[in-house]
Amino acid sequence: MRKRRCFQKKLQEKIATGDYEVYYEDECHFKLTLRIIRAWFLAGSHPEIKSPVERFKVSIFGAMGKNGQLITLQNEKFNAETFRLFLEKLVKEASVGNKENGKQKKILLVLDNAKYHHAKILQPWIECVSNILELFFLPPYSPDLNAIEMLWKKTRRNVTHNRFFKSLEVLRYDLSLYWSIFNVPNNELTNLTAGI
Repeated sequence: MRKRRCFQKKLQEKIATGDYEVYYEDECHFKLTLRIIRAWFLAGSHPEIKSPVERFKVSIFGAMGKNGQLITLQNEKFNAETFRLFLEKLVKEASVGNKENGKQKKILLVLDNAKYHHAKILQPWIECVSNILELFFLPPYSPDLNAIEMLWKKTRRNVTHNRFFKSLEVLRYDLSLYWSIFNVPNNELTNLTAGI
């Protein structure tokens, strides 16, 4: 509990400086297999939902900014190399404003402690971009402090639950279509990050 309070205090101190644009990063798998949740049906009916035999999945890196911007990258697997590719995309595409003195703000990336986030092969690259990117690690077992977790939950509820996807391509398309509404900073994502 102490680590969580300390993390939250440090995060608020960094935000208060006005030097950072905060993004929350996480990875997520969206599986082709069917996930059934609660639904309303007529009494006495026996609804059926098709379910694919394959066990394929879409793997996504995502970063959601307090400014309401969403940046995603699909990859086959999660490791240090693919994480670096995502960080490169984040650095290139993040909407980072200017401080009062006109200098560009840094990206403060809040992320969990996945092993590949700490990989030694990443360190030289992270040092090269340290003027524009700072990694800020969550305390262990604190997914509730990572705002993007709420977006993953919302995505599952609105896109994948109680739905049959004929193929992985259809799943990819539906995910991309859903997230396209978040391509520009917006209030819906800003609201998800407000409480953290």
